[in-house]
Amino acid sequence: MTTATPAREAPRFLDFDVDATGDHGDAIEAAYDGRLVGLVVRRALPGELVAHAAAALTGSNAWTSPNRGMRGGEIRTIGDAATPTFTHLRGPPDDLYAESAAAHSDRTAAVFGDAATALETVRRLLSALAGGRPAAPPAFDDQLSWPAFNFRALDPGEQIFAHHDNHFGLGVYRHLPGDLERSTLLSFFFTLRAPEAGGELIVYAARGDDPAVPRLPSRFLDTATIEARYPAARLTLGAGDLLIFDAGRMVHRVAPVGGAHPRLTFGGFMTLSTDRSRLAFWG
Repeated sequence: MTTATPAREAPRFLDFDVDATGDHGDAIEAAYDGRLVGLVVRRALPGELVAHAAAALTGSNAWTSPNRGMRGGEIRTIGDAATPTFTHLRGPPDDLYAESAAAHSDRTAAVFGDAATALETVRRLLSALAGGRPAAPPAFDDQLSWPAFNFRALDPGEQIFAHHDNHFGLGVYRHLPGDLERSTLLSFFFTLRAPEAGGELIVYAARGDDPAVPRLPSRFLDTATIEARYPAARLTLGAGDLLIFDAGRMVHRVAPVGGAHPRLTFGGFMTLSTDRSRLAFWG
């Protein structure tokens, strides 16, 4: 039986305060090229914006459960994600995702109070981390753009199981403009409320496209064996922190949330254009 050869070192992440963003203008490109696995920007969002959003999400009745029925792995979302879910294994149907894109501005305003200011805050920070390249959601069709992000809640006792995010083969990605690179998919998220315990992101020194990475007979990743065999980076995020990492290639999971309240985040995915002149991001 062939087994994967574990990497010798845990995945490498930069970790810096938002005030040092100007010193890390190549950080997204470095993650894209594999020179590092990811980066954490501490205090990336203003505290008052984070507090307003966390309170709005706590009281929202707009949550849906795309993984309903997945024991231990149910996640609540506001806004459909361009990912496989337990209810849509091949990703969201085009019409459902288009409806979500059309409602994105209203959803964002309901959470942040001002959709334009929230989007500009995200756009400006991602642009700075991409060397000043323009950063924006790409066009979805003639009338719509891809939603910039979606909102996620992971309740106490829930987790996100080991996986990697190689999603470009899903049907909805037919709508992604042809001049965007599809070899690498980075993920980003901002934490709006950290859990009292657990809920950390764990990124293993294992690539999801390696056929020797341990799998169960069901073909799902064998988390226990991966945990024992591969070193990992374990990242604890506070309210307002931003994380960007190579989710498309690297196996990762979110540990079960402990305490009395959910882990609240918002985010999505990103890639560069083929000529590397701009950054596209979406939820």
